[in-house]
Amino acid sequence: MLDAYTRLSTNHNFEIMSRKIFLMPLFAVTILILPLFNIGAASPLSGKVIAIDAGHGNVETGAVGYCGGIPVVEADVNLAVRGLLKEKIDAAEGLGYEVAQLSSRNDRVADAESAGADVLISIHHNGSSNTSADYSQSFVTQKNDKVFAGYIHPSIVNALWLPDKGIKSDGYGMTVYGSLPGILTESYFVTDTDGACDFIDYQNGVINTRVQKEAQAMYDGLVAYFSRSTDGGGRPNR
Repeated sequence: MLDAYTRLSTNHNFEIMSRKIFLMPLFAVTILILPLFNIGAASPLSGKVIAIDAGHGNVETGAVGYCGGIPVVEADVNLAVRGLLKEKIDAAEGLGYEVAQLSSRNDRVADAESAGADVLISIHHNGSSNTSADYSQSFVTQKNDKVFAGYIHPSIVNALWLPDKGIKSDGYGMTVYGSLPGILTESYFVTDTDGACDFIDYQNGVINTRVQKEAQAMYDGLVAYFSRSTDGGGRPNR
């Protein structure tokens, strides 16, 4: 027969075990629920207006390359990248605003500003008489352009694995006008045979082409830009 001390100790141990058994499911439920809050967190692009300009257009073709005699027009490549990028931005609760293909660059920037854009990406692809010339380069003008480009351009370089000619500060293209943080990208050469044929592959339904990689890289750069801290004087929010 158990003495009083033994009975008391046994009851105490049983009570502790009962509490552990009861609490274990609660811990398991908590562990399962916590990730759900992270999954439901707002996207960094939520509520942001991203102005996307497809360079050239209308009667302006831009550079023209060839793949086996088939012409590849820069303006078409620019539109393809813009379309994919807009889909990604919109899916992330942002607004990919397609800038009107107006004849004046100044008017295009004004169109982006009137839409309440937070940033501007002007999509271009380079050209050369040398069909093997190929590299990535971007252009900026203003100080806030350089900050923005510091997120977009490296992302493109890392995605395409082409020689990096860097970010050039120049009074060139749409970044000259207005005050929006902007970048003019020349991600690769459509006159490069590989680049031209890659676009034909994209049109034929091939996945993981330069067009898709470029759009994803721009999207990733946007997410990084709008996710950054404002402590350094940045401007992720309007």
